[in-house]
Amino acid sequence: MSASPQTQSAQSACQWTRGVLALPDPFRLESGEILAGAQLAWQCAGPAHAPLVIVLGGISAHTRCCAPNGSGWWEIQCGDGRALDTRHYRLLGVDWLGGADASSPARGAQVSSGDQARALLLLINRLGVRQVHLLVGASYGGAVAQHLAVLLGARLRHLVLLCAAHRSSAYARALRHVQRAILGLGGDSTAALALARELAILGYVTAPEIESRFPDVDAVVPWLAHHGNKFAARFTADAYRCLGASLDTHRIDPATVRAPTTLFGVREDVLLPPALLREYAARAPHCEYVEISSIHGHDAFLKEEAIVGTTLRNALGDAA
Repeated sequence: MSASPQTQSAQSACQWTRGVLALPDPFRLESGEILAGAQLAWQCAGPAHAPLVIVLGGISAHTRCCAPNGSGWWEIQCGDGRALDTRHYRLLGVDWLGGADASSPARGAQVSSGDQARALLLLINRLGVRQVHLLVGASYGGAVAQHLAVLLGARLRHLVLLCAAHRSSAYARALRHVQRAILGLGGDSTAALALARELAILGYVTAPEIESRFPDVDAVVPWLAHHGNKFAARFTADAYRCLGASLDTHRIDPATVRAPTTLFGVREDVLLPPALLREYAARAPHCEYVEISSIHGHDAFLKEEAIVGTTLRNALGDAA
């Protein structure tokens, strides 16, 4: 495993360590396919010997839940003085296998949420971590976190799942089907990827949020196009197809997740409806279910700073 030297931010005591783990070659997937020469990119932020917190986000997330220049995907909750405080905890993030960042691409293979978890376990072991203080998984990261929690067993003290369940909803599955059809009809072009992402965004938000933000109805189209194009500039059609399919096939029995768990749901989330989360909570042996109402829908884990921060702090307290 290669790792860059630790650096220290001028504004805080946070230490930043990045590296790449070479996975067993070949790395055999649950589908029976293999990834040759596969590697998993990672970043740690925080004191080297502080309790470890693993932070996993959606399909567009990456190693940097926070970053020295503020470009992390979850700066609102991660960093100096945030709920996941890098002065007291060491935060670990990864780039997804099959994604568009520094980990290995899928090369057409099927990468499951369980495959991601197995790769993460290899990384945790290589880093010499005996116990994970807190595992936080949001959206796709929550799917991966469930499998990782099972693999870690008693080595995990607490699990937080944000807008994530034990399987896909039918509505989310249908949306991703149409997104992949757009990619196919568009020949995997950048324009097709941007349009597929625009459709996905409409599943992350709610109609009331869109109506409140755009009293001028014509303004919503350029807003969607901006975000679609921004995503297409850093992602690939292959990565989008791979990770979407990984969400479609995600399955786990909540009864096998033995770690104390905080499950967070949003009544307005059309992708992970509360009925599905309540089903998870009823079947999981040690699960507290927190449900809120938010105009932000599925994206509430990114935008509801106060209640999500409180949920994380409570979980850290429970794990202490």
